[in-house]
Amino acid sequence: MINATESDVRGLRDKALLLLAYDSLCRRSELVSFRLSDVEYGDIGLPLRIKLRRSKTDQEAIGKIIRLSFKTQEAIKAWIEIVRIEDGFLFRGIRNSGDISQGIKPGQINRIYKRLAQKAGLPKEIIKNISGHSFRVGGAQDLLASGASLPILMNRGRWTKPETVMRYIEYN
Repeated sequence: MINATESDVRGLRDKALLLLAYDSLCRRSELVSFRLSDVEYGDIGLPLRIKLRRSKTDQEAIGKIIRLSFKTQEAIKAWIEIVRIEDGFLFRGIRNSGDISQGIKPGQINRIYKRLAQKAGLPKEIIKNISGHSFRVGGAQDLLASGASLPILMNRGRWTKPETVMRYIEYN
């Protein structure tokens, strides 16, 4: 699906969104909640990490710092630069007219994923099963395949119960 993104505004947004979803194991509500002020930059001007201020399992809003892969760093930087975001939400909607909205709703994540899956030529049976959790599931399964332990998986995905993690990795 990454290969189905283009170098236009929508494609740069989609690429940054996909990569961040995979790196962070974020829920769709968490992805749309990121603000530009949550991005922490390193010495060479790339966004090294991002702060998840609140999540389903962090109702007290203690927050969690999420390190980003180099690919994700580059994608987020390219997205921010092309739309010249200075504050507010990191991910924004893009109208057919090209206008950029102030944010994006969690339900739009599913539509973005399905549109990219269709563009990538994935079979219809797979596309119908894609959801806002798909990159969370895939990231967890890849972590398991790379040898991550249950405590590491729980920490990365911010799960509080082992049973929940097992539902994510059961097909691996």
